[in-house]
Amino acid sequence: MIRIVWVVLLGLATMPVGSSGAFAAQFKKAVYYRVGQGPYRVIAAQLTHSGNLDLAVADWLSNKVVVLLGRGDGTFQPSQTFSVPRPLGIAAGDFNEDGNQDLVVVETNGTGGGALAVFLGDGKGGFKLSASYPIGIESVNVVVADFNGDGHLDAAVTDQGFERTPGDVIVFFGNGHGQLAKSSTFKMSQGPVGIAAGDLNGGHVADLAVTQFSTGSVAIFMNDGTGHFQKPVSYGAGGGEVTDVKIADLRHDGRNDLVIANGSQGMVVLLNKGDGIFGKPAIYRPCLVKCSAGPEACTVADFNLDGKLDVACSATIDDSYFFYGKGDGSFGTAIAIADTIKNQGGYGIASGDFNHDGTPDLSIPIEGYGKVAILLNTQ
Repeated sequence: MIRIVWVVLLGLATMPVGSSGAFAAQFKKAVYYRVGQGPYRVIAAQLTHSGNLDLAVADWLSNKVVVLLGRGDGTFQPSQTFSVPRPLGIAAGDFNEDGNQDLVVVETNGTGGGALAVFLGDGKGGFKLSASYPIGIESVNVVVADFNGDGHLDAAVTDQGFERTPGDVIVFFGNGHGQLAKSSTFKMSQGPVGIAAGDLNGGHVADLAVTQFSTGSVAIFMNDGTGHFQKPVSYGAGGGEVTDVKIADLRHDGRNDLVIANGSQGMVVLLNKGDGIFGKPAIYRPCLVKCSAGPEACTVADFNLDGKLDVACSATIDDSYFFYGKGDGSFGTAIAIADTIKNQGGYGIASGDFNHDGTPDLSIPIEGYGKVAILLNTQ
C-alpha cells in the first residue's frame, strides 16, 4: 500500500516561512510556503491567464486543494483553497473547452468510497465542482489525455485495491462539457499506483504506463487510437515498491522511455527498443548518506540546459535528489538537496519555470510539515 504518514499539526497559515539549504549549487535556497497539514501531490500549470506558472496541491489531511498563483518572479500569492475529501492525485486540463484550465482530483479514503472529481476553473484561480464519479477502494493517481481521438480530454485513474480486492485502471472519457460521459475498467491484481500517458509505440496516440506496487513492475497498455487498450504487457522495474512513472524521450531518438520511482531500489530507467518494447531496468541508487531513501515521485527536465534530460526525485525521508542525464538514456550519480533532512520530504514533485528565466525550477511538498518547498534554478 502507499505509505501515508498520519501527522497532526496545528496553527498552519499560508505564507512563506523562511528558507535554507541549496541544491548542490544548481538551485537557490529553498523557500517554503505553508499549505495545510498533509500536502501529497503538487502540479504546476497555468491556472490563470497571467502567463505565470501556478501550483495546485492535493492536501489529503486537510481535505482541500490549495492553489498558489505565481507572480512570475518565483514567488507565489497567498493561497486559495477549496474543499475536497481526502485528495491524493491531481491533474490539470481544459475539460469544458472554455480556454481555462480545470482540475481533476482523486478522492480516496480506503473504504471503497473514492471518487474522481472534476472542478472547472474560472481562469482566475477559482474552481467549482462540475461532476464526481465513483472509482475504487484505494485510488491514488490520475493522468489526462485524449485517449479516443475525439478532441476532448479524458482521464485515467489507478485504483490500488485493498487486501484481497484486486485493483484496476479506470479510463473516463470526456464529452467536452466538463463531464466524463463513460468509462472503461481494466482489472489488475498487482496493485496499480503510478500512471503516465504518452505515445510509446509511434502510433501517435496516448498509451498508458502503470506501475504495479506489489510486483515492482510496470504495465504497458497500448491504445488502438479509439480508447480501446490491448492486454497489458509487464516489465520488471527492479522489484520492490514502485510508485510513480514518467514518460520522456531520454535519448532524443523519437522513442519515449520510462522513468520510474522505486522506493525500495532508486530511480529506474527502462529504455524503449521501439514499438513500445522495453529493455532491462537500469537502477540508479540514492546517495549513501544524505539521500539514502528511495524515491516516491520523479520529474524530468533539462535542469542544467545542456540539451540532455535530467531527473529530480522526491523522498519522504532524508534528502530528495536529482540525476544529471548523459543524453544516451544513462545518468550520473545522485546529488542531494542539502537541507530537507530536517524537514523530511514528500510523495510528489513538480518542475516548471516559475520566474520566466528559461530554466526549470522545482516544487516539492513537505508532507509531514504542511509545506511546499520552492527551489529556483540558478543555471
